[in-house]
Amino acid sequence: MTGSERPRVFHLITRLLKGGAEAKTIATVCGLDDYAFTVGYGAEYDSDQVDRLEREGIATKQFPLIRHYNPVTTVPAVLSLARYLRREDFDIVHTHSTEAGIIGRFAAALAGVPTIVHTVHGVPFADDRNAFLNRFVLACERQAAGYTDRIVTNADVIADDYLARGIGRREQYTTVYSGVDLDAFMDAEPADDLPGDRPRVVMVGRLADGKGHRVLLDAVESLGEFDGSVCIVGDGPLYDPLVADVEERGLSNRVYLTGFRDDIPRVLAASDVLVLPSFREGTPRVITEAMASGLPVIATDIAGIPEQVVDGENGYLIPTGDSEALANRVDTLLADADLRERMGARGQARAQRFSVATMVEELDSVYQKLIGEQDGNRNSSG
Repeated sequence: MTGSERPRVFHLITRLLKGGAEAKTIATVCGLDDYAFTVGYGAEYDSDQVDRLEREGIATKQFPLIRHYNPVTTVPAVLSLARYLRREDFDIVHTHSTEAGIIGRFAAALAGVPTIVHTVHGVPFADDRNAFLNRFVLACERQAAGYTDRIVTNADVIADDYLARGIGRREQYTTVYSGVDLDAFMDAEPADDLPGDRPRVVMVGRLADGKGHRVLLDAVESLGEFDGSVCIVGDGPLYDPLVADVEERGLSNRVYLTGFRDDIPRVLAASDVLVLPSFREGTPRVITEAMASGLPVIATDIAGIPEQVVDGENGYLIPTGDSEALANRVDTLLADADLRERMGARGQARAQRFSVATMVEELDSVYQKLIGEQDGNRNSSG
């Protein structure tokens, strides 16, 4: 790479859908002009996301062998990706999510890529996941860390968790909080087409295992009759089972599934409390979005969430799987509009540390430092 050329950076993510990891990746490649980016993705993708990248002038490349927790295709995926990386001669490979992080780093090391970065978007080890799978992923993460120049986490506590598990060394870690366009949420007009009455409890996210949707349903069921409603916003493989579950529990007059919405700022502006009873997370963007919208948050006390939600200040933290604790906190907030307003105002002030501009600036610093180290290594070896 000469001084006049833009560094060539390859981002790889397992699935290019409409989740938080994808949003952070897209915001990064669209927000930094001094690099030539290519975004690679696996078998699952949303065509809208690919189209958006290509409209922004970002090259894309699909790798169909990269699949969500499919060990059969892992070795062929590594070999295929390594051939591609060797041919394209990137300066930096930056991987995201568990499968792409493992496959991508092994392939980049095999291809001789000079600098390898990995972002941990969420801790993949969780109580609701198979113990053997947890051990296998841990072994792979430990091995892949040996090939990694920088491990970026969404929260300090995630770096501490990884280090406690023997993954990498302290000097490899950098914390960069997930960034959100705060103004879009602070200034949003409330959606006027959401089902149910206010006060409205909302849960936003992909309808998939690990998010704790049934913990929410258990909590609502235990509350009995209450003033207000619950909206579950999002789409995914659990949509039909959740619709059936709501009907079987007799909750159809209180709990509504809206499907996918592309107006989340307006959804949050029309809501009063955000809940996120996940079993595994990183530093969820939707929590920052809710904070920017002035909503109190009830979420599980895991990963980077305590760096967003201070218990009793801008919301409440609960243990994973604890529907009783969730029900109690929901009941408290639904019953007290003044408390909701106070907590929401504190959250809005706290959200300032999680802006897109801050995230992009900090990732640029990571790249610049690594590129400087590359150049220094070349000069010393020359």
